Amino acid sequence: MEGYVSADVPGEKIPSLITPDEDLRHVLDVLNEGGYGAWVVGGAVRDSMLGLNVNEYDICTDATPEEVIESFEDTIPTGQRFGTITVKSGDKLYEVTTLRTESDYGDGRRPDVVAWGKSLMVDLSRRDFTINSMAYDCKRELLHDPFNGKSDLKTGRLRAVGKASNRLSEDGLRIMRAYRFMDRGLSGVWSPDNDLSNALIDNQGMLSMVSIERIWSELKQIIVGRNAGKVMKRMSDDGVLHTIFGIPISSEKISPITSLEQDLEARLAMIFSGVDSSEVISILSKLKVSKDVLKRTKFLHSLLELTPSADELRLYRNVLGDEVMTHADLLDALGIDIELIKKSLQYPFNIECIVDGEWIMSRTGLEPGIRLGRLKQWLHKIQIERNYTKTSQLETALCTIPWKFGDVNNWPQPEWP
Repeated sequence: MEGYVSADVPGEKIPSLITPDEDLRHVLDVLNEGGYGAWVVGGAVRDSMLGLNVNEYDICTDATPEEVIESFEDTIPTGQRFGTITVKSGDKLYEVTTLRTESDYGDGRRPDVVAWGKSLMVDLSRRDFTINSMAYDCKRELLHDPFNGKSDLKTGRLRAVGKASNRLSEDGLRIMRAYRFMDRGLSGVWSPDNDLSNALIDNQGMLSMVSIERIWSELKQIIVGRNAGKVMKRMSDDGVLHTIFGIPISSEKISPITSLEQDLEARLAMIFSGVDSSEVISILSKLKVSKDVLKRTKFLHSLLELTPSADELRLYRNVLGDEVMTHADLLDALGIDIELIKKSLQYPFNIECIVDGEWIMSRTGLEPGIRLGRLKQWLHKIQIERNYTKTSQLETALCTIPWKFGDVNNWPQPEWP
């Protein structure tokens, strides 16, 4: 038991706070048997104390990166410069990071100087929030909690380790992480203490030094959070959303999002309700969201405050398909009547045109080309609206529409709106 390094931080005996599975135990045992200290640290400890499922375990050790590599057969030098080696055990991967000290955050994101250390206390003191600065020694079953993170978990309080302005000035991404950690799901919203509250406002300029990809990675988690409305209202009041989006976002646009499903694009569309579509596209492009997120958000945003008329329900249902319910939720959150939308659900969707180009050419003499394609779309629209199921019905319709004349660009298409 005493063959490996003890922490230089007092420990509280908490049996089975984390019970390692075979793979995690192997990593810890190899380090311990090599004479090194090894502690599970950060989020895994926090979530274990909250009774949540833990799927990812980070480990810190006083072994140097080179010693970690030498200790295991299968490693990846993920962030060797900063002391992190990924160790494979069984079919799982574990990030093993050497205890370290840091100084000078010139880029506002990563330390300029990293030195390997032997002190768990020093390592924990450089972390962001008290709830993340706890470590657990699985072998001795000791919780090391020098900054009272356990107490903050019980009271639902978010505090920085040390002086909040110092922590945020070291790494601007911690601003986003602070807002994300405020949302505790079923446990509601945790409040930052006064020191952190003030620092979040005073240091938001640090976000300009963080890559937009990292900001978006945190922001999208905040948006789909269970208590996103309250957290993002605070971000709006603090001015952080203005800093990120480049435009002010009123609390009135944010409050309804929690009534929506935890649907990223739907919530984005709601947040930007009242904002011109071209500006929405510009903001999302700057955030470097994926093409799929951009496309769907743009589509849902275009539907805000639009409702189908009674004679459009079949066409509306066919065009929107499964998105009808998303549209209904958005309008309902905006206080717009959705009775007609509900009525549209009785109609089918994904309706294929029952005639093809050969059929149309044989009856019109048209050659392949844009005129033929547009005529098929016109007939498809008629088929959907009138619930036609037989080609004879479309043949009759073909005889009643002026397809021989006019600009094909003005012909009706199976679109909504």
